[in-house]
Amino acid sequence: MSTVHLPNFRFFLIATFSFLCFCTPLWSQLPDDFYDTKIIDGLELPLGITFDQNGQGYLWEKAGQVYVMDTSEQLLPEPLIDISEKVASWKDHGLNGFCLDNDFTTNGYFYLYYVVDLHHYWHYGTPEYHPDTTVTYKPSFARIVRYQADQATNFTTVVPGSEKILLGEDISTGVPILYEFHGAGTLIQGLDGTLLFSAGETTGGLHIGIGNEPGDEYAPQAIEWGIITPDQDLGSYKSQYLGTLNGKVLRIDPNTGDGLASNPFYDPEAPRSAQSRTWAMGFRNPFRMMLKPNTGSHYPDQGNPGTIFLGDVGNGGWEELNVIEHGGQNFGWPIMEGNALAWKYWIIEAPINPLAPNPLSNCDQPFFNFRDLLARPLESGPYVPGNPCDATQPIPQEAFPTYAQQPLITWSNSRWNPPTRTAVPGWTDTGDPSSIYLVDDDSPVTGEMFDGYSSLAGIVYQGDQFPEAYRGKYFHVDFSGWIRTLTIDDNNELSAVDLFHEYSQDIIYLAQNLANGSLYYTNLAGEVHKITYGGNPAPVAVINADKYFGPGPLAVQFTASSSFDPNNTTLTYLWEFGDGETSTLPEPSHTFTSTSNAPTSYTVRLTVTDEEGASNAAERIVSLNNTPPQVEISSFNDGDQYPLDFTSLLRLAANVTDAEHADETLMYQWRTFLHHNDHFHPDPVIFDRESHFLISPLGCEQEIYFYRIELTVTDPGGLSTTVSQRIYPYCGDPYVEWVNLTGEVQESSIPLQWSTQFEDNITSMELQRGNDYFSYEVLATIPTTGNHTDLQHYQYIDESPLRGANIYRVKVTTTDGAFTYSNLVPFSYPAPKAWRVFPNPADHQLSFYLQEASSATVELELFSLLGQRLRQITFPATSGEEWQREILINQLPAGVYAYRLRSGEQTYVGEIIIN
Repeated sequence: MSTVHLPNFRFFLIATFSFLCFCTPLWSQLPDDFYDTKIIDGLELPLGITFDQNGQGYLWEKAGQVYVMDTSEQLLPEPLIDISEKVASWKDHGLNGFCLDNDFTTNGYFYLYYVVDLHHYWHYGTPEYHPDTTVTYKPSFARIVRYQADQATNFTTVVPGSEKILLGEDISTGVPILYEFHGAGTLIQGLDGTLLFSAGETTGGLHIGIGNEPGDEYAPQAIEWGIITPDQDLGSYKSQYLGTLNGKVLRIDPNTGDGLASNPFYDPEAPRSAQSRTWAMGFRNPFRMMLKPNTGSHYPDQGNPGTIFLGDVGNGGWEELNVIEHGGQNFGWPIMEGNALAWKYWIIEAPINPLAPNPLSNCDQPFFNFRDLLARPLESGPYVPGNPCDATQPIPQEAFPTYAQQPLITWSNSRWNPPTRTAVPGWTDTGDPSSIYLVDDDSPVTGEMFDGYSSLAGIVYQGDQFPEAYRGKYFHVDFSGWIRTLTIDDNNELSAVDLFHEYSQDIIYLAQNLANGSLYYTNLAGEVHKITYGGNPAPVAVINADKYFGPGPLAVQFTASSSFDPNNTTLTYLWEFGDGETSTLPEPSHTFTSTSNAPTSYTVRLTVTDEEGASNAAERIVSLNNTPPQVEISSFNDGDQYPLDFTSLLRLAANVTDAEHADETLMYQWRTFLHHNDHFHPDPVIFDRESHFLISPLGCEQEIYFYRIELTVTDPGGLSTTVSQRIYPYCGDPYVEWVNLTGEVQESSIPLQWSTQFEDNITSMELQRGNDYFSYEVLATIPTTGNHTDLQHYQYIDESPLRGANIYRVKVTTTDGAFTYSNLVPFSYPAPKAWRVFPNPADHQLSFYLQEASSATVELELFSLLGQRLRQITFPATSGEEWQREILINQLPAGVYAYRLRSGEQTYVGEIIIN
């Protein structure tokens, strides 16, 4: 769902929690006299920040909002732009890239790079459009758009009508998004004004990655919808294919979106083709990249936008820092990773390249495959590989053979490739590629060994606020939390690596504000941090107390003992207790009173000031006659195991009680995180009391996956409780085989039948019923044998069906917490006679008919049989009159679907078949 009301909630969070600082001094993780200070929090997945020439900041969030941070580092309340209804924000996807034009303070141009919500794309401006609906867990595409900020408002608003789509103007022309991860990356502008953007290979971790694989639901759907053509279904080898934008760095004209004639593979007959737009290739997940300052040409026709430093996130083996010095370079993925062959792909035959015919007529290989076209690095230097049918004949240039580039430096994945190693390219005695570890005697690079798990690009430090030793250094980031400085000369030769920051937790983007010389980074905790050198940083205020709630009068003992000053000067204290009383003691006690027994909250504020006058404040809530909510997640158990044979829908529900407040006054925040190896992928916050999210069938291969679900409930007095539970993939043998659940509506009941072919260690079988596709109650617990290999029949008669929609499913759970579901079966009770859906089965169009609408609107929802909502449409109607509407279904693949029609108190459900 689009979070269209997020800005208001954000500033509630900032007002309430912005003074709650880390108790651990982050500058203790930095060199002497450097300080890491949190300046903003309460944001929702801020993916990056950048600055204009005047020092004004622009911060973009994954959901599709861009906010302005003024030069005093205050976040303005209204966004520069909010395109959240257009953005598909799920898993890694959203508003991933943003950049200002090189002449931004003159022309106001800025650029957005985001994944398109197909519901908005298909239905905006029609009766079928619903602003709170988005298409998730389906293929999509990313686009690049230019807007113009208004100079008259100091670039804080957008000029109306200034939107110009440069790439992705329709479903077939954007960057294909074919999985949950590795999609849109970074957007930057070269010195020559051309736009450069990175795109991941967007291939699932469940497959080997060679295309056209069983179990891949994304690529076939993308072909049907026209997002890709069949030749582009190449798995990870999309990174090597000039017929697609994936796995590459692309370069386009900022006015037209066309590729440029100075691009290495430019085709004058097709300037908007992937080939014409490609600048460099052979990347897995180039999520972050940056332009090296003072490099490149000012003239686009010279084909020199500047040197690019790019972090390519590894596949569990090696993380890379790559340097793109000129167009046409190939960095080897998936044939190479780090300084060696990617063995997983090398042992399997590579797919053919349909754009590279073999000219030899006496050859039984009519097309070159991707391995043929990539020359492995050799100490002797670049070369053109020979034809596989005649090694004496070089592959013709028309097939675009390339030479693999090695990374500048690579480090081992901390979980999947132990022990800790850091390497630069080297050569064996025979001239083949190898690795030189930093601790080797012959290493040309000094530094200690390190590892990580997601390589992200950083910045080259400019300015003079930092000491001389850091000026011109490249600061590189890994999502594991470190920032390191690299000494790289004008020829891009690396000589030293040094640790700069070892605990920039969940860091996702690093930028420099040239106006003040400081570094800024954003993280997935919703914060903006500032790294400065010297001066007098503000002290840190920390409030601790022996209690924060209880019956009044309430005596509370406070202490500021955890507050500190990084320069170790003496602090003074000012406590403001929210009731008009104050104290200057470091450990005051205070009694809070109230004139009634009703819950009453006070905001306690502590301001600490150092000897030079710098100050910092913290706030905490003390609530009288109040207790925190009691929270228990009830819709699943901690440690449950989800199925891997289909995408399942997990209901989010909890038992919540609050002794002092009604449930409707409580604020709910559901957060879901997909953990992958050592990092995690957060989803947007869900503010509904009950909700759901989709569980992708990830896990049980070489990499670790699990989901963490967190619920925070806050009462009106400011007291909150957070609980967290985890679910894991089920990696054992099958434990049930279903024969579909069926039933029929009778005059006063709904009999249901289902069977199982076998059961193994089943501890419970529940028949569940709901009146929508998300909320279910246990209708009956059915006895099982626990183990059998014979056909077992079950039946149950629902003698008190709900009036309207009745949606049934069966859930089984094993002794170790694994669970799975039968198919869903929807019925309307009593059997409706005043509506119909036709034709059924259908090919391209469906008609829905009501003999008599009972309100001014009719809502139609389409679901998969696993309960995933695929479409939500609200139509106008006239109460008491006939109603009929037709919808197109050509975007849906063939299969069986469920629908729900609602008009006033009427609710009808059923199934449709699409051929």
